[in-house]
Amino acid sequence: MFILIYVSGIVTGIILTFAFLNFLASKNTNGGYSDNIVLFEKPQQKLNVKSFEIMQVLPNGNALATVKDLSDLGMVVLFLANNEKSYYDDQKINVPSDKCVMQIGTYKYNTASDFEKTVPVIRIMDK
Repeated sequence: MFILIYVSGIVTGIILTFAFLNFLASKNTNGGYSDNIVLFEKPQQKLNVKSFEIMQVLPNGNALATVKDLSDLGMVVLFLANNEKSYYDDQKINVPSDKCVMQIGTYKYNTASDFEKTVPVIRIMDK
């Protein structure tokens, strides 16, 4: 009887340790995104943009893209990775006429020239 209680105590301790470590890991991941991403509670600003080109897909699946519209040509934005869609380099993304582009956060990163840059995190949403 004593051995059964002892073994169950060890198993319970191991399970609780893993549960606690999993909890700490989930708290440190910012909802699955890096610490360099700040998401707003609700979309902030509408961008009048209709066309993007992915320039780089990051290891976590997020993608940096440039705006291809003449009004904001060259502006860099970040698309967040999701389970429904994956991105690839040089992919063209056109915004359907019944949708709009909203800024949902910001992303900071260092360029190859070691400049810190902050760009909008965007999502294509229903109007």
